[in-house]
Amino acid sequence: MSYVRDVNAKSLQGWRREIDLLDRELLRLLNRRAEIACELAAIKVAAGLPAYDGRREQQVLDRVCAQSQGPLPVESVTGIFRRIILETRRIGTLAMRKQIGKWKVKEGIKEQSNGHQHGSRRV
Repeated sequence: MSYVRDVNAKSLQGWRREIDLLDRELLRLLNRRAEIACELAAIKVAAGLPAYDGRREQQVLDRVCAQSQGPLPVESVTGIFRRIILETRRIGTLAMRKQIGKWKVKEGIKEQSNGHQHGSRRV
């Protein structure tokens, strides 16, 4: 296999510009995913659901691995999406804590604190 490109191929700078555009789009999509996780936080709090749903995580991983057409191997796709899910869940959990705090203030519920935790209910 030859790595020599013909004169009509994109230049190094051209490929880098394309990667920069893709990175910008990936960042936009990741931030949108995080926004949705924060919206889901309010729904989960209202329904009394936990932040983590292992079945849902596995569904997402199974789906993206099945849809991947390479060249990334399944192990890479799984690793990338596990990290995306972890970070999204972290942001969603923080949003859930804020929602719980708003709910408690609205309902006039006062929690005891030992000075190390922000209330007794864990998310």
